[in-house]
Amino acid sequence: MAPSASAPRRRLPAEEREKQVLDAAVRVFSRIGFHDASMDDVAEQAGVSKPMVYTHGGGSKEELLRRCIRRESDRLLRSVSGAAGGPVVGAEERLRRGLRAFFTTLTTHRDGWSVLYRQARTGTFADEVHAARSRIVERVAELLADELDVPPGTDPLAVTGPVAAALAGAAEGLADWSGGAGGPDDPDVLTEALLTLVWPGLERLRRGG
Repeated sequence: MAPSASAPRRRLPAEEREKQVLDAAVRVFSRIGFHDASMDDVAEQAGVSKPMVYTHGGGSKEELLRRCIRRESDRLLRSVSGAAGGPVVGAEERLRRGLRAFFTTLTTHRDGWSVLYRQARTGTFADEVHAARSRIVERVAELLADELDVPPGTDPLAVTGPVAAALAGAAEGLADWSGGAGGPDDPDVLTEALLTLVWPGLERLRRGG
């Protein structure tokens, strides 16, 4: 795999160097798979030495993948939370903005999506991926708690948690399908498709139906 840049190596702050290494690792793990990838592949892709990959990637290939998983899940969480948590005109628009942020993030960071939802969903890293997904579901549940009808004395998250898990699962499934051959890659198209499917049910829940 060719390195992402051919510029002469220069000294970078540790934070920037770590980002460079993680960017390269995400590309490598996504395209050739974690098990087939080597630290040499990551170093070549990043345009740095192998010892530098170890230094800024956590000391092992396994820790490097864990850092990639955490970063990509944090990126997705910040995107959705920022879009859906801001001032909006109504519940449907809040949902629309959150879904658009989700699909925009994954369509502009396909390699990150592959690492988070394909390369590491089973085996050694399944718990890491589960924890990352749980953080996203919990945040969606918190956002839904402001919109859904919750009986007095009931923990809002007990009501919104299952709905959030179902919504996240639907979004993940549509995202995975869109990444296949011939699938749409337009965040607005994906958003409206899922919104058309889930909004009638959410609206009924909002009204206590």
